[in-house]
Amino acid sequence: MSEGQTPPVEPPQARAEELLQRRQQALCNYLDASADIAATRIRANLSGWQRWLQQLPRSPVTRATARRDALVRDLSVHGVGADDHRWGALSGAFIRSLGTPYCLEDTLSGLALRYGGAAPHWARRLRVLSRATEQARPLAAVGDRAVVADLTEDLLAVTLTAPDEAARQELSDHLPGVLRPVPFDIESLRRSDSLVEVVFEIYADTVKLDSITVNPELRGAGLGTAVLQQLCRAADAHHLYIVGQLVPTFRDDDSAVPILAAWCRNHGFAVNERLGGRIARSPMSVPDPAPR
Repeated sequence: MSEGQTPPVEPPQARAEELLQRRQQALCNYLDASADIAATRIRANLSGWQRWLQQLPRSPVTRATARRDALVRDLSVHGVGADDHRWGALSGAFIRSLGTPYCLEDTLSGLALRYGGAAPHWARRLRVLSRATEQARPLAAVGDRAVVADLTEDLLAVTLTAPDEAARQELSDHLPGVLRPVPFDIESLRRSDSLVEVVFEIYADTVKLDSITVNPELRGAGLGTAVLQQLCRAADAHHLYIVGQLVPTFRDDDSAVPILAAWCRNHGFAVNERLGGRIARSPMSVPDPAPR
């Protein structure tokens, strides 16, 4: 089983570090632009400008504000405000292989457009949440965790009231694994798309997990962990065992097996720590805190 797969030309650590660097740069650019607005207003006030003159199209204040507003999009594109290595509502990145960013704002806007006619009230809630997400990103990035909690709660609410399973799945992908809705049919968690591939089969009371392969562009953000958490919760709800083999594909050095083994143990698996070793998880199992 593997959490993800990365092309040999770019180690997973390098991609994760690049993602964080882009995120930090986007935040710094936004904060610099915001500070420039304040400084420009102070200079304008000290120079004795009338307030209405500051709002003219070519005034320094207007130009500084336009620069700041243009940088808001970068906050979404690079997942500013998200926890490092932990998937959540603000997580995301620009996926170069697709030429498009993956972020909550885009998902909300797309769903609001598609369901505006069939579910207008729900679509309005999505548009409100999209604006709230934009406003939350810089606050979350400087340490406001309350705004993240509120945003996640609102996201969960619109996810649970989605008009169909397709919309629910799109929104669920932005939630932490411990909050994702458990599907009635566990086989619906089998998937292969631009974000992640989850391969498993069900035999009687057992899920035979083959692999969880995360898009290389999103490795290191915690998406694989969120997917496994949801699968484990679904298996618990359906009283199913999960078994598999320890076959890492995300890296090929000597540390791959121990890293994957530790990852599995953190989710309640008993692990035979060797290449190809068996992993097994009983329903409602709890990780053993004792060292192994």
